[in-house]
Amino acid sequence: MKPCVLKPGDTIAIAAPSSPFDREEFLKGVLVLQNMGFKVIYRDDIFEKNFYLAGSDERRIDELFDHLENPAVKALLFARGGYGLLRILPQIDYRSLQTKPKIILGYSDITLLLIHLYQKYGWITFYGPVVAKDLSINLNEATQKSLYAALTNSQKPELLISRQAHTIKSGQTEGVLVGGCLSLVCSSLGTSYEINTDDKILFLEDTNEKPYAVDRLLTQLVLANKLKKVRGIVFGNFVNGADTLAYLEAFKNALHHFKGPIVYNFPIGHGETKLTIPLGVKVSLDADKKCLEFLEAPCLEK
Repeated sequence: MKPCVLKPGDTIAIAAPSSPFDREEFLKGVLVLQNMGFKVIYRDDIFEKNFYLAGSDERRIDELFDHLENPAVKALLFARGGYGLLRILPQIDYRSLQTKPKIILGYSDITLLLIHLYQKYGWITFYGPVVAKDLSINLNEATQKSLYAALTNSQKPELLISRQAHTIKSGQTEGVLVGGCLSLVCSSLGTSYEINTDDKILFLEDTNEKPYAVDRLLTQLVLANKLKKVRGIVFGNFVNGADTLAYLEAFKNALHHFKGPIVYNFPIGHGETKLTIPLGVKVSLDADKKCLEFLEAPCLEK
């Protein structure tokens, strides 16, 4: 199910279902969205803190449903990732959504929500920046341009080619793009929210993970048979744990038996540039040309 694109004056809601965040950075990010021409709303209790969580589980799930089920809200973005969504996923199941799809856009801990909305409700979602920090002190032109296009473009996204990418295994394939933050994808395993990777192209990125930890997480996916039917793998940014070549070796070591095409280092995820991509859409991956082509539009025109 595809959401509708945003028009000038449409309402974007911001929720904080995971970790707390810096108020000043958040307000700077809100201003960026307002300057794009959108109305931005959020609840007064979004700034609550409960140790490493943005308030209680009850507060966070109520906030999430307030925005998801508000017909005036056309897109839902998030203040921050971190940790917390896994705790409230059962409540999302219990309450069930009674609403048309809308643009849901986030990354990191938000991975779990994106997977769930696609697998249970068939929603196309977006992997892209969060409001605090990503849209304030670390915002660059490429990140902002990509975010705006994701929110407003009813056509197929532009062909994604990365000159900085590394071809780990050659080949070309097509399939539906799924995935997100590697450690969060792995945290879904063995639960009722486990990611379905059969016949999919798998996107993965992460931060603050050493190469040995990345090897361990990928090996967990292998041993859980999550890569057995995967058609291809796209790695985004892996940062704050080692340099590019060290991660490259970790990927090669962990995935030496994988037969499909693999490309590493697209500017998506926790890196300096955070391009926004749709998940749940059909794509074509050409590892030799280091390009990812989107074969369908993720959004509908109003």
